[in-house]
Amino acid sequence: MGSLAIAVCITLIAALVVGASGCTNISNTNTCNTGPGAPSTSPTPDPVLEKIVNVTQQHVYGNSSVTVQAWNVTWNNDTSVTILTTVTGSFNGTNATASDNETLLSFPATQDATNFLNAFDKTNYSLTSTNYSSDVSASGTYGNATGHVPSVYKDYSYGEGSILTGSYREYSIAQLDNIIEIAKITITV
Repeated sequence: MGSLAIAVCITLIAALVVGASGCTNISNTNTCNTGPGAPSTSPTPDPVLEKIVNVTQQHVYGNSSVTVQAWNVTWNNDTSVTILTTVTGSFNGTNATASDNETLLSFPATQDATNFLNAFDKTNYSLTSTNYSSDVSASGTYGNATGHVPSVYKDYSYGEGSILTGSYREYSIAQLDNIIEIAKITITV
């Protein structure tokens, strides 16, 4: 990802997460879909994932350079959460909209997450970082939520399009210890 795209992503998105169980969290209020096909009970969220969601929400809403258009959290089950976020803002005088669709998965052990990452089809992906502390796209969310940097960190990504032509998409998958983060960020100007 080029430095312009990184700067736009950091400016417009902060940290993002996404899911699909019918539950929504807006301003720390949970509501769950009780219609046909909805789970009969709300999941008991993984405490680390719950902290990551809360830190992410604080980061997104605390970024004064953007306007939050949408923030939806869906707990798929107790170890998987999806966050859909859309923000608008200005970067170097250009108005842009950034939408993030991110799913976080919590595994029982770091090796289980490593196995998942190794099995994931990364044909188009490139390893972009193995150093959490210097990776600007990580935004410190995991460290803020857990109180430590991950001992295992791998971030793979690839992009399509160009911000200069008006539309850019970045796909990423990252491992942070026993957490897997799968994201698609779309930026339009």
